Amino acid sequence: PLQRLSDQSLDIIQQRRMSAKVEQKDMAKLKELSSKNYRDQAVWFLNAFWVKHFEDNYPNQEKVWNYLHKFTELDIKKKKNGCELNEFDAHRFLEHFGMTLSVKEMREKLREIDIDFNKHVSLTEFLIFDFEADVHHLVTASQGEKDMDKINEAQALLEKAQTNAEACRVAAEKAKNAADQARESKLLAIKAENEAKKAESDLRRVEGEARAAADALKAEETKLATKKKNLKAKSENMSLGVVKRGKAASMLAALEAKDPLPLQRAKITQAAVVKKCEKATKKAAAATAKAVKAREVAEADEAAAQAAKKESEDAVGAAEQAIAAAEEFLEKVKQDVKGAGKGKLWLMDRELEEAKKYMPKHKLKKLQKQIAAEKKAAMA
Repeated sequence: PLQRLSDQSLDIIQQRRMSAKVEQKDMAKLKELSSKNYRDQAVWFLNAFWVKHFEDNYPNQEKVWNYLHKFTELDIKKKKNGCELNEFDAHRFLEHFGMTLSVKEMREKLREIDIDFNKHVSLTEFLIFDFEADVHHLVTASQGEKDMDKINEAQALLEKAQTNAEACRVAAEKAKNAADQARESKLLAIKAENEAKKAESDLRRVEGEARAAADALKAEETKLATKKKNLKAKSENMSLGVVKRGKAASMLAALEAKDPLPLQRAKITQAAVVKKCEKATKKAAAATAKAVKAREVAEADEAAAQAAKKESEDAVGAAEQAIAAAEEFLEKVKQDVKGAGKGKLWLMDRELEEAKKYMPKHKLKKLQKQIAAEKKAAMA
């Protein structure tokens, strides 16, 4: 039975089966088609089977769109410039779209999809498999050559719109980051200014304590000076007895030798408050300097935010114009093109819709109304 055969035998059998289905000339064209980038492969397939599979069939259209972007996402090295996935990534692709298989089943499924047997799966090969498409019809299908000039002009306008939409996205992100930074800087400035105010308030309080300590010290010194003066006068008053004069002289000598406790305490308090005041002065000065610097940074960040906002608004304006021009021309081309080429036009239209997502919502609504009016006028 087929299940017991080796992988090599399965390859040989599968190749013989497919050889019977795909003529050599078609196989060469298929390989050439499979070497194109993912978008070009999708365009070719859409053009070839537009009437049969895609016209007025939104689910099938979206399938191709999703397949295209998943292939591009999984192709880590080449991204949009790639053309096929290796076996591992092809397995991941199948799993993503609900085709959960065992390793053996996966390999058999890939053999069925991999028409040219190169151990890789191109987007074209998968689309042939998924839509059970006729290879000969695919490789020989017209691609709207007679309308190619108009289609290429529409493509150029689309690419310009996509570039502007990406610039709009980048500018909007830059503006958001700048605004966030400005808000943060403003909050830091407010915090620094509040800290400076507190430090200044603390300094005023400590200065008050210093004045009170100085007043207390002066009062004690005045009190001591008065006491000394009185004792000296007593000690020299000859009208007083020897004992009284001696006692006064003894008390005066004691005061001259050592300050009384109240004066000692006043001096200690005053010295401590002086140090505290010096420290508070330095802290207030540092806090003020920090607040000034923080305010300068906040103002600079606010200016940068305003500049980024202006840049973003300009980018939105450019994107609006580019998208409107691309959509208007694309709508005309869609009406002119009657045969092949419809698939590419649909994909371009879909890409244009994707580009619009990068625009602000209020701007997008305005643009959609403008485009709808232009479409209505064009069809009148």
